[in-house]
Amino acid sequence: MALHSIIIGAGIAGLVTASHLQQAGRTILLLENSKHAGGVIKSLDADGFLIERGPNSLRGTHEFLDLLEELGLQDELVTGDATAPAYVYVDGALHAVPMSPPALIKTKLLSIGAKFRLLGEPFIKARREAGEESVASFIERRLGRQVLERLVSPFVSGVYAGDVEQLSVQASFAKLPEFEIAGGSILRGALRAMRAGRNGQATPKRSLRPYRLCSFRRGLEALPGRLAKSLGENFLREAQVTSIRDNNEANSSARFEVVFEHQGTRHTVAAATLIVATPADAAALLLKECAPEIASLIADIPYASLASVPLAYRQEQLARPLDGFGFLAPRSAGLRTLGSVWNSSLFPERAPAGWVCLTNYIGGATDREAITLSDDELIATVHQDLHKVLGLTGEPRRLPITRHQRALPQYILGHAARITAVEAALQNRTGLFLSGNYLRGISLGDSIKQAMQVAEKSCRC
Repeated sequence: MALHSIIIGAGIAGLVTASHLQQAGRTILLLENSKHAGGVIKSLDADGFLIERGPNSLRGTHEFLDLLEELGLQDELVTGDATAPAYVYVDGALHAVPMSPPALIKTKLLSIGAKFRLLGEPFIKARREAGEESVASFIERRLGRQVLERLVSPFVSGVYAGDVEQLSVQASFAKLPEFEIAGGSILRGALRAMRAGRNGQATPKRSLRPYRLCSFRRGLEALPGRLAKSLGENFLREAQVTSIRDNNEANSSARFEVVFEHQGTRHTVAAATLIVATPADAAALLLKECAPEIASLIADIPYASLASVPLAYRQEQLARPLDGFGFLAPRSAGLRTLGSVWNSSLFPERAPAGWVCLTNYIGGATDREAITLSDDELIATVHQDLHKVLGLTGEPRRLPITRHQRALPQYILGHAARITAVEAALQNRTGLFLSGNYLRGISLGDSIKQAMQVAEKSCRC
């Protein structure tokens, strides 16, 4: 008998999709070619230091919190201080990112001229040209050069590991150009959307402010671990898919035929729907024969490489308290480190008593050679930057470094049009779905929301 759904890829997108389909009573099979569930989400206890080898935290969205309730993981959730500032390193000092109008007025991060330029945004003529625009062009045009260099550029480097000159604002920050189109400016468009939201929606069931930063007592890996466990025998690890056939003229209950190798045995399974939840390059290879038009669209989506360099220091080595989320550095700041996350200040039990743990990132689209540096070179580079920014003294305690050759998809110019074309092609492929952070949104919260939507669509097939 054919299954309802076959899901390929047990990253967070595939796990959430499989879990939701199973809870909806669908017969499913999740296939993963490695031993590990969760993709890049990996937590490691290194001699009492709890480090993340992939994402460090996630924002608590409604979808994520609903998922915790379904899995019974609420008691394992830990949240960071919602008021913990994030800093930007500019002009030799750390400046808290202003999160309110009064803070924006007082901040020394922006000059007086830049603040007046920012206040003049509603009076800037809207762009009327068609086509995608770079983040750099959009932000400088609407908000000014200094906002681009000191706020947006470091944010893009820290979150996307990307280059503001190359990323598409329509793909990376879609709401901003939508606001400009709808209201003639970002501010007027945002206000209009807020009013429409208040008039058309019920009161949210919960405030998300306390869930600005979320993790689990023993690290983020608790989430994919619980999801994988909930799937039981419907989840196969070390299952290598060798071919996919779309029997588009067959009965819809057995449209997709998947052949895979598992424990030395060749298996063939059929399903009404197929969800490919792998990175873009792997998805393109899987779909090369059965959906070549879609494969060709996603095959060339670029990814940025990134090295995660966690370092530990004793409290007495600090020249200042680590009282926030961490810091980001503009490329003009003279640092090679993109940013630093202060893990032990955010969540409990990340470091032994008397120690602090910082996870630092180097590489990205603006520094492609960084990942080729040796461990010693990475540690020396990051430590030198931390000494410059935080005044750290002495030597760090080394912790395991993680290199991601393909860390984050880059939503470069043309990406929005590419994904629109992918979605149009999928309309002609009944029962075939894609899920992953190379589509629309790179965060874990985006992946969870997208996976739930895919599961709902699959249920309708």
